[in-house]
Amino acid sequence: METLSHRLVGKLRASPLACKIFWPKKLHDQHIVCYYDSRAASYNTATFPKNISSTNCTHYVYDGIGVTAQGDIRILSNYDTAFGFDEFQNIRRNSDVQLYVLLSSDRDGGKNLTNAISGRGEKLVNSIAIFLEQYNFDGVEIDRRTNDFDKNALARFVNRLRSRLYMINKQLAVSVLAQFADAYDITSLSLYADMINLHAYNFTTSTSNTVANLAPLFSSTPNNTVSVNSTVSSWLVAGARRNKMNLVVATYGRSYVLASEDQRTVGARNTGPGEAGSNTKRPGLLARDEFCNISSDYSSVSDSGTATTYYFKGKSWIAIETEDTLVQKFTYVLDTALAGVGIYSLEFDDTSNTCGNGAYRFSELAYQYFTSG
Repeated sequence: METLSHRLVGKLRASPLACKIFWPKKLHDQHIVCYYDSRAASYNTATFPKNISSTNCTHYVYDGIGVTAQGDIRILSNYDTAFGFDEFQNIRRNSDVQLYVLLSSDRDGGKNLTNAISGRGEKLVNSIAIFLEQYNFDGVEIDRRTNDFDKNALARFVNRLRSRLYMINKQLAVSVLAQFADAYDITSLSLYADMINLHAYNFTTSTSNTVANLAPLFSSTPNNTVSVNSTVSSWLVAGARRNKMNLVVATYGRSYVLASEDQRTVGARNTGPGEAGSNTKRPGLLARDEFCNISSDYSSVSDSGTATTYYFKGKSWIAIETEDTLVQKFTYVLDTALAGVGIYSLEFDDTSNTCGNGAYRFSELAYQYFTSG
């Protein structure tokens, strides 16, 4: 069993209320990177950039824009240019807030970005620079949350892009999957990127036929062989710079349909993703407020060894962060001296205080934990 090497182990096991009592002293340079997916503007109960203006993040990332295989920027929605980009700029309350745009592979079919980086890198570099100046973003985040690309081509591209962005005073971040450390040239990313946003959740694939915790902090066998700690450790051993790495946590829950009501522990067989949420309408995913609307009907099981909690009712099974497991990850970030945290994403958080602990609770806890003294 993995353990923390030093302080606050007792605090890790504390309740959310207890954690609130022992906030660390103010850390002015800690990152709180918050994502916003513009698809949320089309939900039945929509979330717009103006709705997230009350949050207290240091960096905001607008998801997203796409790219053609030829290296041109592709706008993914008319909403973005008509309203979204302009409304997003209004979040800029002071000079300390940084606004990024995510150059996404998830929303753009995946291969276009890979092909552009490999074959049209110089064109893409120029397209990004022009876009950032045109729409007044402070930086770009390259979404490489896959393992199906040439890591050497990505390293060369990041190097060229960093040089170009220096010329116009813009910043560069890269999104990566924590469990695929071998897929990246970590030395190059640490050298040229301003931030490496380590998405440390969903360690099993969406096609897996067993249920899994969303993001176990520590590993256990045989059910949880990969964890936040094991993946972060792999990146650090490979040479990643702590002061550039942000641990990204997921605000949403992952849901499954169990094969049997009698087999519901982690690793039990499932027959597919759970029912889509009423607002987000994505099978296997529940926004935090969607979960809170049904949570009273569910039983829960917490595991202190992995710092996880899951919920079940009949054949429905849901893995989601609690305030307690979230604070344990924040403590881990401090203990390992990482740059900060990422919140993925704001529209999946409790946007209207359905859960009763305040709207946008994840970003609020991050703000309290990393900046309140």
